[in-house]
Amino acid sequence: MLSASIVTLSTSTELLADPESSAASSLIKVSFDKVNQVLVVNWEGELSSDEIRKGYDILMEEVRIHKPKKLLLDFHKRGTIRRSDQRWVFSTVFPNILRTIGETVFVAIVLPVTLYCGLVGEMNGDELMDENNFLIIHHALYREEAYRWLNTMHLSSTNFE
Repeated sequence: MLSASIVTLSTSTELLADPESSAASSLIKVSFDKVNQVLVVNWEGELSSDEIRKGYDILMEEVRIHKPKKLLLDFHKRGTIRRSDQRWVFSTVFPNILRTIGETVFVAIVLPVTLYCGLVGEMNGDELMDENNFLIIHHALYREEAYRWLNTMHLSSTNFE
């Protein structure tokens, strides 16, 4: 049975999976960087499917609150997730983000190259479009690189029509 505790600190939310257990748990911290207008997600540890869904529920709540057009997903310390969970993220979570924001969204994902190749291998691209809005993904090996890319995205001048 999954137990969790959620702590909200200003614009940060943490999910400690199974905090009573001495076994390794996952930690997700979601915060909004007001200066750069970036929703930042740090996720660490090994994850079950239930933890993945709870974590993305937290992410979606922050998306609804802040309506960010830029997301930084730092997964470099997160364990691998099952293919079915990856497909769920791309078929459910990313389209929900696009519909919630209603504009093009830029997502920088920090994770090792070996994990990135498996992440995008099965995508057909339709999941990353909603009407004339797109979810544009950039892979980065380091958080600084991800921020640099996000800060070069000029949302007001982006037009994909």
